[in-house]
Amino acid sequence: MNTTISQARPGAAVTPRFGSIDTWCLLSGMGRRATYDALGHGHLKAVKVGTRTLINIEKGLAWLEAQPAAQIRPQKPRKSAA
Repeated sequence: MNTTISQARPGAAVTPRFGSIDTWCLLSGMGRRATYDALGHGHLKAVKVGTRTLINIEKGLAWLEAQPAAQIRPQKPRKSAA
């Protein structure tokens, strides 16, 4: 169920349907360069409203969720300097 701004309780988190590049970067954690690269490759969907570029936040977050999990290896223990 999507919550609109008029239905939201005070203090409830609302995710906008469309947002600016800066809003997308804040919500996703992606940088501007990576955002424009993803737009150029067609991974993110955007519309132009006048001079503003607005990203479809819902579709962008779905794309981000579909990315493969990071493969992080634990660091090897350091040898003691003794």
